[in-house]
Amino acid sequence: MIDINNIDQIIKDEKEILRSKSKDYKENFSKIEKFIESEILQIESLKKNKQNIIPEINFRDLSSNLSDFKNEINKRGCVIIKDVFDDSLIHQMNKDLESYIEENNYYEDQKKKSNIDQYFSDLQSGKPQIFGLYWSKTQVNIRQSKELDVVKKWLNSLWTHEHNGETIFDPNNELVYADRVRRREPGDKTLGLSPHCDAGSVERWIDKGYQDVYKDIFADNFAKYDPFNAAYRNKTQEIESPAVSHVFRTFQGWVALTAQGPGDGTLQLIPIAKSMAFILTRALMDDIGETDLCGSKPARALSVNPTYHSMLLRGLVSIPKMNAGDTVWWHPDVVHAVEDHHLGNGYSNVVYVGSTPYCKKNLAYAKKQSQKFLEGKSPPDFAAEDYEVSYKNRATVDDLTPLGKKQLAL
Repeated sequence: MIDINNIDQIIKDEKEILRSKSKDYKENFSKIEKFIESEILQIESLKKNKQNIIPEINFRDLSSNLSDFKNEINKRGCVIIKDVFDDSLIHQMNKDLESYIEENNYYEDQKKKSNIDQYFSDLQSGKPQIFGLYWSKTQVNIRQSKELDVVKKWLNSLWTHEHNGETIFDPNNELVYADRVRRREPGDKTLGLSPHCDAGSVERWIDKGYQDVYKDIFADNFAKYDPFNAAYRNKTQEIESPAVSHVFRTFQGWVALTAQGPGDGTLQLIPIAKSMAFILTRALMDDIGETDLCGSKPARALSVNPTYHSMLLRGLVSIPKMNAGDTVWWHPDVVHAVEDHHLGNGYSNVVYVGSTPYCKKNLAYAKKQSQKFLEGKSPPDFAAEDYEVSYKNRATVDDLTPLGKKQLAL
């Protein structure tokens, strides 16, 4: 566990250590900046010419013989996998989720407990857009589906999962990471999330595990840095907070329950897998205060903002049109955001999912999470709102398939 009682001094000391790993930290940043700028120019050109930026593939076409396509994902750090779920099935799941919310009076519950979840405290409105629900049958059935199992194993295969004889994770065994639901109504202006990364903010500079993950970046070996090498990612430590993920996800993602696209209050990405190198080394420059990390704060999402990252933000793009049953996935270091305003005509609904392969770090979390599932409580990584303890039609052990039990460490 990282002690943040003396966080300013820790940041100051660790910044000095990180600078010392480079022969010339300013020159190191300059080289990384030039690489990122070339990536940004390419994205801007593709956007101007209305060409595809985020790699897309159909679920039925997933195979191991896709070297060029995999190279594109390694470059972009994200992928859309279409037609993962049958249309009629996903439409019914969306209806079932709506019924679950209404029959259990979730809106009334949320008003009573709206002060508990501070992560979204500035974004809440009379009708919430992010729902603190985790154990509806819709969510559980999506997580334990054979379709998603195929997808996540394929995503895991994009990573190098062994290092110096150690197996970092098992790409063919998945645990699940229970997450929330987004149901964004037309006209909503409350859910816009500024560009950020999850799974740690200041930890990425001060934690020894993260320093090992990024050692090539700090030590003038940026060309050798591979964001899809899992070495040391199972060794990172996070600051204790309900807002911070305590698992290693090869990809974050969501499943579309409704059709949605640009303008519908949807996801935005900066599709550059190596963009974290720019963020990390920018904070070491002399114009940044000794105790400042370009605005990132402990126990919050990593900040990507116009003051320090204006060039990088030029690469922010909305994901293309997606249909119900499609999925989108992004690397845990990829900057993402949510459009400020839902200008569309229909609900923009998703179930958040993640690819959480079997390793000791993830298993330790899964065991804590499984107890919360049995009790109907919020998972350990989220505010203890515990709406579903007495909810009707909540998923129980009886609703789990053998795969579902295995993924929940039951």
